Amino acid sequence: MNKNIEQKIYNYLSDNLKPERYNHVLAVNDLAIKLAKSYKLDVVKVSVAALLHDCAKNMTLEENVKYIKKNNLKIKYADFVIKYLPQVLHSYIGSDIAQKQFGVKDKEIINAIKNHTVGRVEMSEFEKVIFIADALSVDRKYKKTFVSKKIMFGDLDKTFKLVLQNKIKYVVSNFKVLHPDIIKIWNYYNG
Repeated sequence: MNKNIEQKIYNYLSDNLKPERYNHVLAVNDLAIKLAKSYKLDVVKVSVAALLHDCAKNMTLEENVKYIKKNNLKIKYADFVIKYLPQVLHSYIGSDIAQKQFGVKDKEIINAIKNHTVGRVEMSEFEKVIFIADALSVDRKYKKTFVSKKIMFGDLDKTFKLVLQNKIKYVVSNFKVLHPDIIKIWNYYNG
């Protein structure tokens, strides 16, 4: 990543994220880089995706809806997601911001940003790294004992499934709404 783009990203993040969210992004970036090295992925590309994964996180629901309409974003189950899962809207908007504000054209980066919250079937290793790093970064306050460092840095697919399982357990145990695709995603990786 050239220094101009890198500085532009850091400036955007510091201007648009609350300090706690900004620190989360840095923690995700740190873990994502370590995972990228472990799995021999492009560290620079992983870093761009990690830095931009939550670039739209501090937008209000009203701002999310306005952005979606203004930019004509196509979001699967849009009405359902807006009503029941607005916390995942930032992933779709963030992938759009990455493209429009920072000129990201790389599909791996765009998909990693877009799919870091819910996931999808046929995720690439690259996407899984961002999904995992977001869930297991050091700033996360919940216990992460469901996956060891040995597994995290030695078995990407197992780590991904454990993180996915933990996310589903959290949602169900808190009587929250599951994304409509989550059963298909779960079954795909465990079938």
